[in-house]
Amino acid sequence: MAYRLGIVAALALLFAAPARAGPPYLTDDPEPPPYGHYELLFFTTGFGANGGATGDLPAMEFNYGGFPDTQLHVQLPVGFATGDEGTKFGAGDAELGVKYRFIEEDEAGWRPQVALYPLVEIPLAAASNGFASRSVDLFLPLWAQKDLDENWTIDAGGGYWINPGDRNYGFAGVLLQRKLSDALLMGAEVFHQTPNVQGIPPLTGFNLGATYDFNEHQHLLVSAGRGIANVSATDQFTWYLGFEFTN
Repeated sequence: MAYRLGIVAALALLFAAPARAGPPYLTDDPEPPPYGHYELLFFTTGFGANGGATGDLPAMEFNYGGFPDTQLHVQLPVGFATGDEGTKFGAGDAELGVKYRFIEEDEAGWRPQVALYPLVEIPLAAASNGFASRSVDLFLPLWAQKDLDENWTIDAGGGYWINPGDRNYGFAGVLLQRKLSDALLMGAEVFHQTPNVQGIPPLTGFNLGATYDFNEHQHLLVSAGRGIANVSATDQFTWYLGFEFTN
């Protein structure tokens, strides 16, 4: 489609579900909401390459602690793309998932908490709209987290996408966060994703981000970054901006 400036394949490298996991980062964590509690996010996320930009605006994510150590996940996005013909919008993919933490952290030792977090993406429209996938896709990741001390936390993991509409591919990331105050948490991550479209190079990049707690129930999430390798073809600028309600 002309309005996407011929970069659909390159942009699709990042804008699979890993780009929307672990807000405001691509690397996720293994920690579900407490049993009976929820997280509700309204956000926009996207990136630009080769003079165009694409992403989700608006988008909603809902996570619920439906069972002990278990998170039920739903995400509904509206896709957008900018180019010479202006800005276009369209239905993307609904995302459903279940995060199950099966290893608890040993706070006195080195054992991290670990979770499985399978995700299914279901197209909400025909792929011809430029935003929805050509197939139902499945992501099978494993995520781990360890508190290094009272201020530093590290998250790491990744997984494999089964993507019948194009090609299967992998994603991995590492995230380091530091608590600067009771309200402010800063983070930096490095991630890598193999190509999901024939002829497109792999993507390696980084993000810097922060979470600010206005109070116990309202939170601001923001991150920005760019690619490290194959920048002009894959990721010249990446952003996430969201507002989260929790109980």
